[in-house]
Amino acid sequence: MKRLYNFIILASLLLSGTVWCHAQYTGIAPTSSPGLNIRHPLTTDRTILFPPQQDLTVLPNDVVTLSIFGVTPTFTDVERVALDGTIHLPMAGIIRIGGLTITAAEQKIARFLEEKELFHDAQVNLVLTEMPDHVVTLVGALEKTLPMVGQRRLLDVLSSAGGLPETASTVIKIDRPGVADSIYVDLGNDPSTSLAANIPVFAGDIITTGNVGAFYIVGAVGSPGAHALSGARPVTALMAVATAGGTLETAKRNDASIVRTTGNTRSVIPLPLKDIQEGKVADPVLQADDIVLVPTSILRSIFRTSNATAIVSLAVSMAALLR
Repeated sequence: MKRLYNFIILASLLLSGTVWCHAQYTGIAPTSSPGLNIRHPLTTDRTILFPPQQDLTVLPNDVVTLSIFGVTPTFTDVERVALDGTIHLPMAGIIRIGGLTITAAEQKIARFLEEKELFHDAQVNLVLTEMPDHVVTLVGALEKTLPMVGQRRLLDVLSSAGGLPETASTVIKIDRPGVADSIYVDLGNDPSTSLAANIPVFAGDIITTGNVGAFYIVGAVGSPGAHALSGARPVTALMAVATAGGTLETAKRNDASIVRTTGNTRSVIPLPLKDIQEGKVADPVLQADDIVLVPTSILRSIFRTSNATAIVSLAVSMAALLR
């Protein structure tokens, strides 16, 4: 009887030999777990989000037509703004107007001519006749350059660029000339709140639309592999498991984990799926490149119906040989 018992144990180990591989992970896996679902803080300063209506701004490469009224004959000059923002006025010299609004540039030129004693109380009129660099640039999930004259709204610009794809993040980053920090807004997926993020966009803005990427799920699930994250809604761990066909009967649900890469650091975060399903633990939101590991229970794998039948058949055969 003892020999029969030993044969059963040996057969069990042979049948379950491949099971060990499902629970192994050979990558870098520090034991310290980072905080889950940390998001970049959104911009809340309304003076940055909704600045006052801005006049057109003079940019390098613009062609400006300068007219001075109230003098005889009327003075007119056409100049291209240099890369350093300067123009050369006949008889007056070099003056920098790049980065100024039209009104501010007109006032500065009038003072400049007064100081040079060329015109007194000159009425300066400045018109932008060519504006090659008055554009907004979109990078990331959307890669386009759109002409920009005056002020437009963010949703209008995104729509003109073809609209956000399904895999794009709803968090938008805007880098604006003259604003020290990047601007972050979240369009979300609720029309009633997305309007609050529909901020003005100006020429020179660089709009970054990020791809949310994909997550990977391996181990004791129905369809292991890569799955795309959604830009319109968060994907939690339970949603990811459901997307992968659910856990198999051999899964050790409370021993699952998330392998998360932050920079050059890879960390393992415990993921007790059973407790999450029972509402005892919060269901974490996955991030791009997260790997969800669902290990296999060796004992459950051994005593699955197919394996159990094979074990009994092997044990009976061995017992017959020992008679």
